[in-house]
Amino acid sequence: MNRRSLLGILGWLIAAAVATVTSTWAISLLGEGLTQKVVSPMSQADVDRALAVATATGAPVTPSPSPTEGATTPVTPSPAATGSPVTPVTPSPTATGGVTRAFTVPGGSFVVSCDRDQASLLSWSPAQGYAADDVDRGPDREVKVEFESEVDKVTVKITCPGGVPVPSAKVHDD
Repeated sequence: MNRRSLLGILGWLIAAAVATVTSTWAISLLGEGLTQKVVSPMSQADVDRALAVATATGAPVTPSPSPTEGATTPVTPSPAATGSPVTPVTPSPTATGGVTRAFTVPGGSFVVSCDRDQASLLSWSPAQGYAADDVDRGPDREVKVEFESEVDKVTVKITCPGGVPVPSAKVHDD
């Protein structure tokens, strides 16, 4: 090869290296969100702070105490209830005059809305190690969701007597 060809190849390699370094540097300036998944779980303190801010700004969400594990009897929730397997989180009137509430049980959490005596399961989220099964969203006089793990199953049934969600939860050994 002649000297001119070698200089051309060397120049091309240098240009490619400079372009690669420059591109990498530009992406790092834009942030890790383009090259890595930047998701970190919130701690309980972070969740409590976020809920406190949401409450202060008028959002209908408030933090609740942790439920007691292993309870097996149906309960009627109340904001003052402690040690019950169903913990109410959110009471708020709906546009139709009914009530929407969020609840937490040992196997997960769910949001229910009542319109007179008709319950509607709006959303549910299983806890870590659990999966949602046998979901009846409604609207109906009774809606249901089961949270199932390898160890146990939590069956939650919700009715709306007087237009207010009333859940009962039962923990079964699997």
